[in-house]
Amino acid sequence: WIGPTPASIRAMALKVEAKALAERAGVPLLTSGTDRFPVLVKASAGGGGKGMRRVDDPADLEEAVAAAKREAASAFGDDTVFIERYLEHARHVEVQVFGDTHGNVVHLFERECSIQRRHQKVVEESPSPGVTPELREQMTAAAVSLAREIGYVGAGTVEFMVAGDEFFFLEMNTRLQVEHPVTEAVTGLDLVEWQIRVAQGDLLPVSQDEIVRNGHAIEVRLYAEDPANGYLPNTGTLAAFELADPHVRVDTGFVAGDTVTANYDPMLAKVIAHAVTREAAAGQLAGALRRAAVAGVITNKDSLAAILSEPDFLAGATATDYLDLHTDVLDPPLDRVRHALAVLRALDRPSPVAPAGWRNVPAVPEWLSLLVGGRPVTLRWTRSREGLLVETVEGDPLLGEATPVGVVRLDNGVEIDGVFTPAEVGDATVTVDGLTLSYDVLPRFDDSAGHADAGGPTTPVPGTITQVRVEAGDTVTAGQILVVLEAMKMEHTITADADGEVTAVHVRVGQSVDAHQVVVTVD
Repeated sequence: WIGPTPASIRAMALKVEAKALAERAGVPLLTSGTDRFPVLVKASAGGGGKGMRRVDDPADLEEAVAAAKREAASAFGDDTVFIERYLEHARHVEVQVFGDTHGNVVHLFERECSIQRRHQKVVEESPSPGVTPELREQMTAAAVSLAREIGYVGAGTVEFMVAGDEFFFLEMNTRLQVEHPVTEAVTGLDLVEWQIRVAQGDLLPVSQDEIVRNGHAIEVRLYAEDPANGYLPNTGTLAAFELADPHVRVDTGFVAGDTVTANYDPMLAKVIAHAVTREAAAGQLAGALRRAAVAGVITNKDSLAAILSEPDFLAGATATDYLDLHTDVLDPPLDRVRHALAVLRALDRPSPVAPAGWRNVPAVPEWLSLLVGGRPVTLRWTRSREGLLVETVEGDPLLGEATPVGVVRLDNGVEIDGVFTPAEVGDATVTVDGLTLSYDVLPRFDDSAGHADAGGPTTPVPGTITQVRVEAGDTVTAGQILVVLEAMKMEHTITADADGEVTAVHVRVGQSVDAHQVVVTVD
């Protein structure tokens, strides 16, 4: 343990006691053998990936501990951290337990939570596709035993790491977790009702033998973040937020018009599907995500849908390094061109004013730049009797490298070279062939460059400056940490792009900053 161990924090005490009990029971612990790297520095008083750092090189341990302690103190009010072995290519499997004040303890089966980013779960499901009946029996028995030994009351989760036929005790989360709807879906039980009943002294509503599991349930966490850009959190106003779908359950506190700020975790919603088979649940959930209309902030919606359709996921080959090995799902290839053309159709209707990209000289191409699903798309076209001769452009709308799209007609939908697709365009979202993406029309002329500050490393997201490690006149090397920023309960380090000398520092500790704000000028 590194740092103080406040005995007043009951949740942390239970984790420590559970580890000791697990060790006496012969369950392997990840906290043994931490002389071997990689290791994980982890906050003792919380979870959700906060206050956690993977360390591959012993030389980086001191900095990782310091960073984890700062993040833990900010998120949980307690900077105590511990170190455990980091198992690569393992599964994260947890068992839901419940105890009452009469000494009864039951389990409600396991959940697989292996697909994670920043050590925080993104996809959760039950049953686990990688746990055998024998291993399930051992893990659930161990979880119930630990909960009973510490006299646990209420909902709790005993977490394990699974490597092959072995499982290792990780920790006990002494609360009802984000992914509890997965368990509710497969058991048909209301765990929140159980919490209330147990809190007022009632017996558990059913015995262990009466708890049965039916079908398969999968939950995904919808975040305001950009998976293709290091999972950076995103802020803004939700121009559209429509997740209603008869095939899924949605737990959220957001509606269209709400503002996503940098003050909280970026999770927007939990979306849960339950079906007879795992494949059916994945299909229902992926379809609901593709049809969901979310605009105003960049989200992981398309990435989640891509995960649920990916062959290794469907085969149950999921481990904690899944996203590291399947980077293609972070920015799935989407046909954004048809969506952009549908927006063009909505903008380019006869009106008293000039349409988007209008020119009074037919030989000069017309153009339109959009953000579609958070990614830029620039269309350039000329008009002919057959329709629009459209191409997509990289860079400058008139001089950039172009790729032909074909002959396009825009009439109640999008027709490219004779292939018609119906489309529906709203104020902030566009749906083509059942896939809904957000869109935003970019300004045709950007004069911001004329008012730009001196160049230098910038803030990736809005947040609060917690550390400034350099001052004017310092010599820095490429990769050196200059400023530390806290945003959405996560710590972000801003580093030097190249070797040089600091000529100016533009921020101070405690200052609130916007995204893309220059923090330090390096010559």
